[in-house]
Amino acid sequence: MAKKSSGQKNYAVLLTCWILALFALFAVKLSINYTASYRLRIVLTNLPEDKLLTSLSDTVMVVTFEDKGLSLLPLEMSSKKIVIDYQEMASSYQKKYNNICFQKQQIIQYIQQQHKFSDNVKQIKPERICLHLQNR
Repeated sequence: MAKKSSGQKNYAVLLTCWILALFALFAVKLSINYTASYRLRIVLTNLPEDKLLTSLSDTVMVVTFEDKGLSLLPLEMSSKKIVIDYQEMASSYQKKYNNICFQKQQIIQYIQQQHKFSDNVKQIKPERICLHLQNR
């Protein structure tokens, strides 16, 4: 009986070592910098009630992030879409017109404010999103 319990202890120690090794490997892999590109579907919300969206230049945006694996994990696990709040993103000047374009820097700043996205946006394509509104 004594030999069985020491054998079980050896297996427990071996199993613990394997679990610790896997955890260490996982931690090392997630601490490395990665460059990852995601195709994000564009969803516009909070449009003015007196206007109707007639066209959107692009419905998909390719965003490239460069960050540690742990920072990219929430995006990897979530739905691949970017929800753009018109009232929040459009400037007061842009809101005066029916045809507006959100430029590269404006889009990048908006993406960086979103919680599920990494702050390190390397590139976006297309570099602008144009929308055409029509009065109801």
